[in-house]
Amino acid sequence: MQIVAADIGKAVKEVVLSESVEHFPVLAQLQDSGRCRFLEPVQATLRVVRTDAVIEVSGTVAVVLALPCRRCLEETRCAVCGDIHQSYVEHLPRVTGEDGEELELSADEMGLVLYDGEMIDLVAEVEQQVLLLMPDTVLCSEGCRGLCPQCGANLNHESCTCADKVTSLQFAALRDFKVEKK
Repeated sequence: MQIVAADIGKAVKEVVLSESVEHFPVLAQLQDSGRCRFLEPVQATLRVVRTDAVIEVSGTVAVVLALPCRRCLEETRCAVCGDIHQSYVEHLPRVTGEDGEELELSADEMGLVLYDGEMIDLVAEVEQQVLLLMPDTVLCSEGCRGLCPQCGANLNHESCTCADKVTSLQFAALRDFKVEKK
């Protein structure tokens, strides 16, 4: 997932990418650990243009993945899509303050990414965007009943009698309390 910097001119260049999760180290690690499963390749539709010494990359990133439901742990399909925008430079521009003195700013502080050589690698940027788009938790449905805390039964598919046997712990100490009548 690289673009050749010398090929980027003032005209907008469309780049369409479709890469499997194996091309993204952090995403592959998430999948290998079992935290999620990528159902389709990572899709990116990007517009690349050069403005003076800055190469602007913008567009959309989309992926379909499966995450565990936060209540019942069943695998739930989740499609995410979001915008991406990043500016790349080969050398940091000189920045001066109001008093005319040169300021030392990092590429991060300027909102820029430095590229070295002829190629701009988009893997890290697309991977970061996918990570930001991924939801922390998902529900298989709004009415998901979850798992029984006693026996672990999936209450969406089966019922259990554990709830009938459980007494509220708040009043468990009062269970044997008796009031004497006078």
